[in-house]
Amino acid sequence: MTVLNKEVYMFTGYLKNLGKVSLTLAAALILSACATDKTKLPPDLDSFRNDKGRLIQFEPKDRYPDFVKLVPPPPAENSYIFENDKKIFKETRKLKGTQIWKDAAQFAEIKPEVLSAYFSPAMSKPITQEATPWTYYVVARLIADVAGPGTKGIKNHYKRTRPFVYFKSQTCSTPKDEEDHVHTYSYPSSHSAYGQALALVLSEIDPVNQAAIIKKGTDYGFFRVVCGFHWQSDVELGRIVASYVVSRLHSNAEFMEAMQYAKAEFSADKK
Repeated sequence: MTVLNKEVYMFTGYLKNLGKVSLTLAAALILSACATDKTKLPPDLDSFRNDKGRLIQFEPKDRYPDFVKLVPPPPAENSYIFENDKKIFKETRKLKGTQIWKDAAQFAEIKPEVLSAYFSPAMSKPITQEATPWTYYVVARLIADVAGPGTKGIKNHYKRTRPFVYFKSQTCSTPKDEEDHVHTYSYPSSHSAYGQALALVLSEIDPVNQAAIIKKGTDYGFFRVVCGFHWQSDVELGRIVASYVVSRLHSNAEFMEAMQYAKAEFSADKK
């Protein structure tokens, strides 16, 4: 190879590498622009409602594993875990009338506006549909992934009796709410799963407040024990199911895009 040919060869290689760098840079710039675009709004939530008016999940149900095969059965009647469940239930009856009892009743309803209001004090700024539309959108849509593929199948498989039914006692909620839950099942706690899943996701959106957000999620699950709707072991399994759901969602393109915009709503304040 002559010196001239060698120089031409090297220059051609340089151009090829420059092209690769340029493409990489262009892709990075496009992603950066998307992440900081404050004008794009999330889709209308009503467009994701099924024929029953409920929001559909991010990830189709058939893409989730069979959670019944992944989790242990509820504690047996004569097990030390169930004895502990009963002990905790009886101890938490002493909390009637306290602030945690009132909080358990106030935030029991699974609606995006209720959950947003609950977690907002731990966030850098309040979660609202107007001020943080993408974060609110994630909160609203995530509920379906936890309730449908996450906890529903396990509940219907094991049909565990709720503690207030077992002990024939009252809860922190209304007689109507109790009536609605008498013939539903407690294992695992969907509320605990919601609280943990949202805590994991929101701490990713607003990582500077991770500790406070995770604590809110943990407390949210314990509310159900205080209220009398769930055993402690229901709550613990709910947290495990939440981790499975959130992990799975990180492979869902629609969820990850929404998360990108939600993170931008909070990172903008730190620049």
